[in-house]
Amino acid sequence: MSKELLIKGGHVVTVDPDLGDLPVGDVLVTDGVITAVGPELTPASAAAEVIDAVGRLVIPGLVDTHRHVWQGAIGGYTPQITGAGYGPAVLTGISLKHSPDDVYAGTLWGALQALDAGITTIADWAHNDKSPAHADADLHGLRDSGIRGYFLYGGPGPATSEPNPPHPADARRMRDEYFNSGRYGRLRMGMALRGPAFTSADRNAADFAFARELGLPISIHAGMAGTGEAVTVLQRGGLLGADVNYVHGNFLTDREWDLVAESGGTLTITPSTDMLMQFGTFPATGPALNRGIVSGFGIDTICSAGTDLFSEMRLALAAERSRANAAAISSDKMAPTVDLHQRDMLRLATVDGARVWHLDNEIGTLTPGKQADIVVIDLRSPHLDGFGDPVAVMVLGAGPADVETVIVGGDVVKRQGKLTGDRATQALELMHATRRHLRA
Repeated sequence: MSKELLIKGGHVVTVDPDLGDLPVGDVLVTDGVITAVGPELTPASAAAEVIDAVGRLVIPGLVDTHRHVWQGAIGGYTPQITGAGYGPAVLTGISLKHSPDDVYAGTLWGALQALDAGITTIADWAHNDKSPAHADADLHGLRDSGIRGYFLYGGPGPATSEPNPPHPADARRMRDEYFNSGRYGRLRMGMALRGPAFTSADRNAADFAFARELGLPISIHAGMAGTGEAVTVLQRGGLLGADVNYVHGNFLTDREWDLVAESGGTLTITPSTDMLMQFGTFPATGPALNRGIVSGFGIDTICSAGTDLFSEMRLALAAERSRANAAAISSDKMAPTVDLHQRDMLRLATVDGARVWHLDNEIGTLTPGKQADIVVIDLRSPHLDGFGDPVAVMVLGAGPADVETVIVGGDVVKRQGKLTGDRATQALELMHATRRHLRA
């Protein structure tokens, strides 16, 4: 028999321009797929599970397009460190103390942190893969959490004396062993490359060639303070393409922005990390959107920033309004209007995030035929019981504690405000064991 789930009576924000909002609507899910959106829906089976959404906001699952998920066990480890201090403290510091079991525990806990905050899809920029065992542990942590997304195989790879080591050759094994059909459960594979900012031009070209030989999409850090013109280097080497995701982008030149747009590359905007760790003066929201570059949000470094996209939406909106109106304000003039609405932020956190990783035909909107990745947010609390647009209220005030229900592919992974099953308890124990090991 088909498994049915009915989300009933909520304010449904489909983020689908053809469907719009339903102030009082239902979402019907059959076998993990959205089959209908509308008022007064009736499931085919009397055994269908019904989730009461009256007084709640029903939105698509959020998409985090860039996150170092293995850091789930070390939240708050680097609260006052800039990008300059991050390398020695984390990449050549505490990361080296992580065993494969520690990577598994951190990744599993980090993915559950995301699910708890309504993030149903994540791009895991896995840059603590020192060995095949570490890489396997990261992937298994993602799988066991139940989250959807991308495992992006990163470095540093086996220890070497080379100043510019190659990308770990083990990526070929992982692709063949786990992703020979293109998917491993809800996960896909890509490559997290050092990029021109962190390796030589020749090595970068070889890494790009390796990723493209394997047929895997690429993500690199670019446009951070003090890291040079990475996009220009790619252009000179003939390496630009629609398979490249750029993270940060704060200091891209106008010409580099145009190159990204012309080549079909995508951007990940990381507001908290950029401003807390001094990767940029403002997030790259405005320059990217003004050129029509497909963009989404990422939380990035969770040992220095938070774990939820509500904070990123708020900060991105405030920072872009500040950046766009800085000239007028610095002249002691009141800005007459502002661009960008809270709904623009929700779009970046849902369907546009899905477009960054070319998943928008499967997720990102509450559209019949798409995977049932759905979040229900309780609006009945004093801080969310608003007068105006409920999406604006959510973006301005919501947090993970307000996420009541989370559904991934039709599976309820958070119910009545708590993660379901035993995995959260087990993950908590593993994470605390990892912390004890790291502190010892």
